[in-house]
Amino acid sequence: MKTLENATTTQNFISKRSTRGIALTACTLGLVATLYNSTSTPDVVESVTESITSMAVEAMVLTKDPDIVYHREEVLNDYEDRISEEFAIPAGLRERVGFWFDIYTRYDSNKKVIHHTQYPWIVFKVIDISDIIYSDTPRVRWLRNVKADEFVASEAAALRKALKQISQGKMDKGDEYHVAVKEALAQLPGTLKSKAKGALTNVRIQTGQKNFFAKGLEVSPRYLSGMEDIFRDHKLPTELTRLPFVESSFNKKAVSKVGASGIWQFMDYTGKSFMIVNDHIDERRSPFKATVAAAQLLKENHMILKRSWPLAITAWNHGPGGIRKAMRAAGTSDLTEIIAKYQSKNFDFASSNFYCEFLAALYAEKYHDQIFKDLDYEETADLHQVKLARSIPAKTLLLKAGLAKEEFVLNNPDLTKVLERNKHIPSGFTFMVDTSTRESIKNLLTKNSRPKKPKVGQDNVEML
Repeated sequence: MKTLENATTTQNFISKRSTRGIALTACTLGLVATLYNSTSTPDVVESVTESITSMAVEAMVLTKDPDIVYHREEVLNDYEDRISEEFAIPAGLRERVGFWFDIYTRYDSNKKVIHHTQYPWIVFKVIDISDIIYSDTPRVRWLRNVKADEFVASEAAALRKALKQISQGKMDKGDEYHVAVKEALAQLPGTLKSKAKGALTNVRIQTGQKNFFAKGLEVSPRYLSGMEDIFRDHKLPTELTRLPFVESSFNKKAVSKVGASGIWQFMDYTGKSFMIVNDHIDERRSPFKATVAAAQLLKENHMILKRSWPLAITAWNHGPGGIRKAMRAAGTSDLTEIIAKYQSKNFDFASSNFYCEFLAALYAEKYHDQIFKDLDYEETADLHQVKLARSIPAKTLLLKAGLAKEEFVLNNPDLTKVLERNKHIPSGFTFMVDTSTRESIKNLLTKNSRPKKPKVGQDNVEML
């Protein structure tokens, strides 16, 4: 069944033309021309007028559902050329990217999408648990969460039962789950019976991310311009700075179940290769320091993996060694073909979908002004990076700077534990302060930190 996604790889990339817009324009021009040439035929004029009115009414109806991105295909075609060509969506990954685009832009965390693991865009059912979550009973929220999970699990079980029955040739046209399965699998080639058998062990539940993505859109302006400048300094595409939307939705406090930390979700052992990570200081939690590390790691992956961004970005999740192994096994360096051909316990759902998640997040962010409404954006951080000339206790630094702990930690989350324990901040350590704070502690800083430096803001960022 994995040959389906590979069938379109002979094409290069989806055109950036807005096909729907062109079709609508052509249709409108045709109707106008008909009116112009039929002024002496009232019945034709009336017919064409009715057609135009019908189109307008349909457009009004479509715009009533705020959760649907009706120009989704135009956005994925990058119809306004907001994204560089090197991140155009490969034809063979188009449907997979579309699935993740919907997860980020259409479904919030109260929507549970039950889908096919191998072909994520094959959606069997979308479960809305809002009524359970916002119910008055049970009174305790975590019990409502449990109730919602049990309901979703029962729906998934019903779909698996339907798949099993259909795979045995027992199709029931009067059963809603049978009908849902049949309609979803219609997108795949082959007999219904064989498709159901293949899907039986490939049912997965994905939680919607729209509300988390929206929060990331609100927070990201504080950091993005500075992050983009860091990537420009490393001669890297600025589109790569959208990876934290996938990893953490720009939540700098994010810590995964396996210990990955910060907006870039660096693991402990990887972080130590690029940053200070110890019992007191964890630079993975600093958005700007972690961005410098991310630029270095992504550049390294890119050079190792045939200067391919699809491979380098997938290696962020799977590791360059794992990607090289996949390339050898699949006999290709084309990620679309690797996903279609390579089967491994280690190259799992997360790894095979990671690049598509990145592309979906990139396109959603670049066109967020057309998709998300009423967001409360944070202001760009107006900060300088400075370097300590000598070691100093954390609380002494705060006292001299005239800063509250909360204010200092906001800009320097990597020093949270140092402040809690009042440990010494080592000589030569760099941290972020605003202009007035830098002036008040200038005697504690190295000479090259004292003069005015470009700020971490809209224009540029300088990492010392």
